[in-house]
Amino acid sequence: MFRNLNKRTLISVVCSGIFYGLSFPPVNFYFLIYFSIILLIGLAVTSKSFSQVFLRSYFVFFTASLVAISWISLSGMRQNADTFLIFAGAAVIIIYPLFFVPPAVLLYYASRKNDGRISVLALACFPFLWTGMEYLSTLGQINFPWLFAGNSQTYNLNKIQFAEFTGVFGVSFWICVISVMGFYFFRKVSDNSWKSFTRIILFLVVIAGIYFLPDAFNSFRKNYPETGKIRVGIVQPNIDPWKKWGGKQDDLILDYAEQIRSISESNTKLIILPETALPYYFRERHFEERFNILKNLCDSINIPLLIGTPDLEYYKDQSQAPPDAKIMRNSGLKYDTYNTAVLFEPGKEKDDFQKHYKIKLVIGSERIPYQELFPFTKNLIEWGVGIGNWQIGTDTNLFMIDGRYKFNTAICYESVYPGFYAKFINKGAEFSAIITNDGWWGKFFGTYQHNMFAVFRAIENRRWIARCANTGISDFIDPEGNKYDETNIDVKANIVKDIGLIEEKTFYTVYGDLFSQLCVGIGAGIFLISIVIRTKEN
Repeated sequence: MFRNLNKRTLISVVCSGIFYGLSFPPVNFYFLIYFSIILLIGLAVTSKSFSQVFLRSYFVFFTASLVAISWISLSGMRQNADTFLIFAGAAVIIIYPLFFVPPAVLLYYASRKNDGRISVLALACFPFLWTGMEYLSTLGQINFPWLFAGNSQTYNLNKIQFAEFTGVFGVSFWICVISVMGFYFFRKVSDNSWKSFTRIILFLVVIAGIYFLPDAFNSFRKNYPETGKIRVGIVQPNIDPWKKWGGKQDDLILDYAEQIRSISESNTKLIILPETALPYYFRERHFEERFNILKNLCDSINIPLLIGTPDLEYYKDQSQAPPDAKIMRNSGLKYDTYNTAVLFEPGKEKDDFQKHYKIKLVIGSERIPYQELFPFTKNLIEWGVGIGNWQIGTDTNLFMIDGRYKFNTAICYESVYPGFYAKFINKGAEFSAIITNDGWWGKFFGTYQHNMFAVFRAIENRRWIARCANTGISDFIDPEGNKYDETNIDVKANIVKDIGLIEEKTFYTVYGDLFSQLCVGIGAGIFLISIVIRTKEN
């Protein structure tokens, strides 16, 4: 397999992968992404066969995955952790690089001319192919939209404000354009094709112009006026996610109540608790006493509580239950469970609440992909922490406070899907909430990455985000991506802030992934033209 892999190629593969992985939070070496993709392009266009370009590009991103997302496996080695994470993380590291192989393979097929020169048209195709690949990888139930090139730039706020038009995919496109031009420049200089020093300088000026183009956008970009403010409180309880499902849950609720009271100021309009803060089905009669503690607290402080919880729904019409529905052992009744965000409101009962059932579920740990088509797979993976085999939510509800303040809630993993998130803003959300439980990852990279990726959701939609995490990181993010009151990891914390309400919608909010969809079409068109030209040359 590696018989044609010389030392120079091996170094390029390893360096490209390491550079790509180190571009992502929390390392903050975002500039390395350009060198990574330059090396990747070089590896693709110098390949001699399909198997060679496939292996080269695969091992670039296998290396990148080892650097950037090995935290999944490492988390399974923590105290009390489920060893499932070790194997799940290993599977991700092995499989995930396959999603990044197609652009390199397509570039290989489009780039070579008979005389050994590299087609400029094929190079021009690459940013479209890459961006299209990223967009297509978000579709369906088998995806992991994590290491998008654009996500590497979340610390580089000045350069990503134009995402309000293109989403994170536009930033990926911009990175690829610069990388393609960088490759072309180094190629020309190394083979001494450009004899004129003036030509070299002009090309460098063009590259610099493209790099600083987002800064020029910032000088003219639109301001989105706030129509008002709302005071929001966040409770970070710092509960061990491995212990809370079987722990002393009465004490857990009392601890929540104490933290909630500490930030229940008279002008606070909303208090947020994290994903699955309640480790039980709160509407079941068995848990009524615990529910009443929160209900009475909500009534006494007169403040709505947004809380993450599992929820259980019995199918009223049993014949309408999906094929992968759960079945009660004793009664035979069909039901399903959901990862849910619930808004407890003063004076309302437990069946009279606003909710959002999580729609984007984590592969394997929360649900087996397409288990509705293959119901026998639904029990292949079972956790002992109450989060396995969720059903996919179908509601797309916004939440409303006092009949006037509208907001959307993303549960954990949902916050990394750009177009999905924008659809909720487009329905009228004036600010956003993200509830998550990143306690599985502790202080590994994943906790920081998940928090930083939310920066794009704020910029794409120009909305304030209140992000509540069980063990951290909790914070507030403004419409320009700046973070406030950021908490530490593995500490109990409460934060409160007045955040802005915005009604006006961005281009991305309204039109979603139009840019990346165009990239799919344009990339396919340029690729076919390149193939036709290459065929005629033969």
